[in-house]
Amino acid sequence: MFHALTAYPDLTAAQHRALPQVSNTDLSKLKADIMGQLRRPNPVAMAFGTHFHAATLEPATYARTEEKCQWALLEQLARQVRRQRFCRDLLHRGIPELTHSAIHTATGVGVKVRPDLLVSSPAGRQLTLIDFKTTSAPDYAHFLATTEQYDYDRQAALYTDVLGATRFLIIGVQKKAPHEVWLFEATAAPGFIEQGRKKYTALLRHHARQHTAFAQALTPEMSQAA
Repeated sequence: MFHALTAYPDLTAAQHRALPQVSNTDLSKLKADIMGQLRRPNPVAMAFGTHFHAATLEPATYARTEEKCQWALLEQLARQVRRQRFCRDLLHRGIPELTHSAIHTATGVGVKVRPDLLVSSPAGRQLTLIDFKTTSAPDYAHFLATTEQYDYDRQAALYTDVLGATRFLIIGVQKKAPHEVWLFEATAAPGFIEQGRKKYTALLRHHARQHTAFAQALTPEMSQAA
């Protein structure tokens, strides 16, 4: 499905975003464009997510900034995750936020992924990807419903296929008390990855068609300019 897999050690989040390849976020924007939806980025929500991940994945380097953010809440949520024995073990063994790029073989589109956590088995035969989500869901059942609503299936399939992973785990933590921590094993849910794969494949094909049409439209203009 993908080839030319390349890792980018020590790449920052900003450097990751600057790479030219297509990300899962880019696919969300493309989907919104196709459906005629207006996406307005929420800088406060984005800051919350960014700093929550920093506090959870790399607490030694985490620090508050001057940004407007619910600092006390995100720090509490990060502590909730790190208190869980299962999460604590994954965080101890995993590699946080390692960017990879690859080429989607069917369309030739370059993609980039940056899993929250990447955990390899001692023998290197098993690769587990973990994604941490904060959620407003009141219970586990509602949290599961959001996994399709927010296209987590597409993200899980894309990341799993690009990296050849054997497991993809989504760990959700409630924003409101009692701040429960929930585990959803995406790769074990019937049809979940397959559905996500159909989603990202359709969007990558649409992206490839757009790129081809743009190149064809640009060629006559370049010829006239010459």
